[in-house]
Amino acid sequence: MSEKELKIGDIAHLTGLSERDVRILIQTYDSLFTYRTIGPVRLFPQKTVGIVRELVELSGKGLTPEEVTTEVKSGRRPAAPEEPAVAVDRVGVPLPPEVVLDLRVMQETLARQERRIAQMTAELERIEEQRREETDRWRETIDCLQERLDNQQRKLAIVAEWVDYFDRQMDEVSRPVLDRVRRAFGTKQDPGRSG
Repeated sequence: MSEKELKIGDIAHLTGLSERDVRILIQTYDSLFTYRTIGPVRLFPQKTVGIVRELVELSGKGLTPEEVTTEVKSGRRPAAPEEPAVAVDRVGVPLPPEVVLDLRVMQETLARQERRIAQMTAELERIEEQRREETDRWRETIDCLQERLDNQQRKLAIVAEWVDYFDRQMDEVSRPVLDRVRRAFGTKQDPGRSG
């Protein structure tokens, strides 16, 4: 009489876990499970319930996935007896080593990336500070030049007033004496009258 095969929902019901948690355990520890597929459905032997329970217990002890796998494979705790491989149509294929990422490698990579981001952020802040300082220096230079230009324009305005004054004085000096006297006393000569 053949053993009843279980779907993921059956395993979840028997272990008290959610189907999602069972799927995650099976995916994480794929090398520990045997199953066969019928269409999209995977069917597991009944010993899978014991393996899942043991995985939950060992995972709760803070062991890494590699340590948990070693414990289960070492048979420290007897799991349900293994069936011969010929009785199972398909065996779960472990992921290739290059796909399985070591947690330490991921942490080191993340730490390296965080350090690089911190360096880049510091470099950007330094460049921004330099740009601000250069902008401030240019602004000071422009303000100084503007002040000098304003002073020169004030001086030129004073010189222009003096030039206008001297031009008027020269015009007065170059007029005939009689016109100057008339202008000084406000009399006007009638061009039709002779003197």
